[in-house]
Amino acid sequence: MQVFLENYLDKVISVILIIIIAFILNKIMDNIINKTIRHKRKKNLTTLLMFIKRIKKVVICSLAILICLMQFDVFNSFSVTLLSGLGIGSVVIGLAAQESLKNFFGSIAIVVGNPYEVGDFIECVDKGVSGTVEDITMRHTIIRTINNRRVIIPNCEMNTYTIENFNYSENENVKLVNFEIAYESDIDKAINILKDEMEKLYHPNPKGRNKEVEFPKVRVLELGDSGVKLRAWVWGNDNSDVFENMYQLNYAIKKRFPKEGIEIPYPHVELVEKSKKSR
Repeated sequence: MQVFLENYLDKVISVILIIIIAFILNKIMDNIINKTIRHKRKKNLTTLLMFIKRIKKVVICSLAILICLMQFDVFNSFSVTLLSGLGIGSVVIGLAAQESLKNFFGSIAIVVGNPYEVGDFIECVDKGVSGTVEDITMRHTIIRTINNRRVIIPNCEMNTYTIENFNYSENENVKLVNFEIAYESDIDKAINILKDEMEKLYHPNPKGRNKEVEFPKVRVLELGDSGVKLRAWVWGNDNSDVFENMYQLNYAIKKRFPKEGIEIPYPHVELVEKSKKSR
C-alpha cells in the first residue's frame, strides 16, 4: 500500500484534477456559446457556434484522456508501439467509419459553404422535403416540416441535393395566388378590390432589393371555362408570413366579393325529375 501511495498517488490526483479541469472548461465554453447565441440572434453565427459546441466537447474529452494516460510510465513505454500501429489502425478505422467521416466532412462543408442555416426554410428539390432547418449536427441535418414532423438527412446527402432556400440573403418573399370571377362580373372592380385588400396586408420593403417591384400587382391570368382567372402577387416578411397573408387575403376576398356584386363561379348541378305517367 505504501509503495502504491509513493508511486501512484500523485498521478491519480493529477488524473482527477485533469478530469475536473476538463469538465469545468467544457461547462464554461458551453455557457459562453449559449449566451452568445441568445444575445446575437444571428442565424449564421448560431449555426457555426452550435457546430463548434459539439466539436469542442470531442476535442476536450480526447485531450483530457490523452493527458491522463501520459501521467503513467506504462503508457510512455508503449507509445512507440502504439504509434507504429497507428498507421494500420487508422486505415481499419477509416474503412469502418467511412460513412461517418463523409457526414462529418459534409457538415463542415455546410457550415463553411453556408447554403442554409439553422432557422432557414428550405426545400430539398431532389428529395421532395421542405421545412425549417432545426439543427445541423456533425452527422445529419434535422428539418422540421410544416406538419411538425422531423426529417433527418445525412449531411453527405444534403451536399448532393439541389436546395431551394427561401431565406437566403433576404427573407422577404412573394407567392402567386389565383382567384376566379364570373364573366358577368366587373373585372376592373374585382382587380381594385384585390389591390385594396393586398394594401392592408403587407408592403414590400422599399429599401430592399425589391424596391422597384410593382405593388400591388394583379394580372388577368386566363379566360377559363367557367370564369376569368386573376393572379395576385402576395408579399410577406418571410416565408411563413407570405402563407399567413395568403390565408387572410382568401378570407377577405370571400367576404367582400359577394358584397360588391362580384360572383365567384363554382360548379352547379341541376336535378331534373321526370313525372311518372299515370297508368
